[in-house]
Amino acid sequence: MRTWWADTWLVMRRAMREGSAARSWRIVTGLLALVGLAVVVVPSLLGDDADPVRIGTIGEASTSVRGDVDAWAGSADIEVSWVTLDVEASPEEQVRQGEVDVALAPDATQIVTRSGLDPAVPTLLAQAVVGQETAALLADFGLSAEQVTALQQVQAPEQVEVGPARDPGRAFVGFMVGVALYLALLVVGIGVANAVALEKTNRIAEVLLTMLRPSQLLVGTVLGVATLGLVQLAAFALPAGVGIAVNDLLPDAGAALVDVALAITWFVLGLLLYTFAFAALAALVEKVSEVNSVTTPVSMVLVASYVVAVTAGAGAPQGAVATITSILPPTAPLVMPVRWASGLVPVWQLVLAMVLTVLASVAVAWLASRVYARGLVGTGRRQSLREVMRVG
Repeated sequence: MRTWWADTWLVMRRAMREGSAARSWRIVTGLLALVGLAVVVVPSLLGDDADPVRIGTIGEASTSVRGDVDAWAGSADIEVSWVTLDVEASPEEQVRQGEVDVALAPDATQIVTRSGLDPAVPTLLAQAVVGQETAALLADFGLSAEQVTALQQVQAPEQVEVGPARDPGRAFVGFMVGVALYLALLVVGIGVANAVALEKTNRIAEVLLTMLRPSQLLVGTVLGVATLGLVQLAAFALPAGVGIAVNDLLPDAGAALVDVALAITWFVLGLLLYTFAFAALAALVEKVSEVNSVTTPVSMVLVASYVVAVTAGAGAPQGAVATITSILPPTAPLVMPVRWASGLVPVWQLVLAMVLTVLASVAVAWLASRVYARGLVGTGRRQSLREVMRVG
């Protein structure tokens, strides 16, 4: 005699076989793999791989000016190179012809800059020239070399840039995780709904119900399609995780990999919360063409969660909207992974969001099992949720 789980496993295998044969599943899996590669490729393409800024001077630049510019540029992660200008051509002409990006006039009274150049380097060069002239004047005023050096070593206050996330690269990974989770949950949910509707309209469910319990059909179908969804999410997570780890693309690559691993957990929690609802509503239809309309409420909740995730969750992770929606279901599975990648979320909020999502998933699964069992055997017309729930 077969056990409850043995029969459920057969339903699950059947759902996986039919789902993986669909062309749409293969296309979405390929797209998610491309998104995973984008997590690796896009940050590197946006990285600072610019050519060195060429600074031109008549003759060799003075040691003090060159040393100051090199030091300041190095602290600002700017690469510069020094070029000796042609004395026969004006600095303006050599900059216009692209021979250099910045040119210092022979008398050091003018700095010629290529249009559109980042003003940081010309500013550094101007400060170095002013520092050299100031040092000469201070020496003329009777200050010793040690005193002049002490004055030149006075440091300006450190500038600290604060953004919505501690690590922009990690936040970008979190953003892409949110996109992948949304696509995976939506595709899996619709896949479950279509599978349930197809079995009902083809009267396959009626045949299966003579041998199986409604709960076995529901759980087997959900687990089968959900497993295919995990494969799709892995198609995103594996290239992203391997690329981050191997290429060391992010300053906090370890945290980013943890974020990707957490995405798997949130995907499972999202499945528990959403797919049973998709399956239950799909059991109410009379025709497969009615699936989209009957599951619209759940789809709209997913869309709203995604919008909040990529706006408030990514743009203002410490705001009230992001905080509340990342903790409370049904928005938590999409908002929390994006918000968590900011590096500013307390651990207790993550744990609370997971606990609440699990509790909500249990409640949804219990309600969905009642709707599914009653809606699956109702034929002849499309049923309403209120009507099914009134059945004794």
